[in-house]
Amino acid sequence: MKRLLVGLICISIPFLALYGVASCFSPDKAVRTVSTPRQKDPVSLTQYVDNRGNGPAGTALSDLEKDLTRVVDRDIALSPNYEPDDLVPLIKNGIRAKHSSLQLRKIVVPHLKAMFDAAEAAGYKLMVFSAYRSYKTQQRLYAYWVNTLGKEEADRSSARPGHSEHQLGTTVDVTAVNLKGDVFDNFGKSPAGKWLAENAYKYGFVMSYPPDSEPITGYKYEPWHFRYLGTRIAKIIKEQDLIPPQYLRYLALKSDN
Repeated sequence: MKRLLVGLICISIPFLALYGVASCFSPDKAVRTVSTPRQKDPVSLTQYVDNRGNGPAGTALSDLEKDLTRVVDRDIALSPNYEPDDLVPLIKNGIRAKHSSLQLRKIVVPHLKAMFDAAEAAGYKLMVFSAYRSYKTQQRLYAYWVNTLGKEEADRSSARPGHSEHQLGTTVDVTAVNLKGDVFDNFGKSPAGKWLAENAYKYGFVMSYPPDSEPITGYKYEPWHFRYLGTRIAKIIKEQDLIPPQYLRYLALKSDN
């Protein structure tokens, strides 16, 4: 409920009138594709920032943190040809994954493995079922969901091509090995899902779309979707109970000023 109120506050911010929209995210808005979200665009970067998005004052980012906190969301996209140059296979690096083809950026892998090892020590066997996705892969996936659910519903649960955090190579969809039934709906309610939600920040990961954040993020609650931001930023988000995409907008705005 707190995050829903945040979304309503965000909706009321006067400068949103420049866009002529009724909410923080509008699926029908024109999409701007940029090669890097570090380009200055004050209105776009500011529109999701309010009293819940700020975190601690004076959060200066290292170069690595600027890279890891790159903004990719409903309005800011990666270019179609963007692909990390340090992708490595998960299975070959000791991480349980649904397919041998699944990859992540090399910098993420040791932290993901440490998190999976800690989960297993606590009694939960986690598995990655989606990791890096190219623009073309996301294009096919989004088209599938539009055909299956219709565009309005698909936009609540699937990113348009270029707008997926998976294209960054730092994001994973996770489930438990022994989870039965619908891994999407059931994972967040499962002991493994609850453990991950509570402990992921210790290893630098955050749940991008937490409960009650749809008015801010534009996406439904996804308890399986985790993005690596580094342990310092992840800890800030966890301790301050921030909505990750909103806070990343704030960080991008601050680094541009």
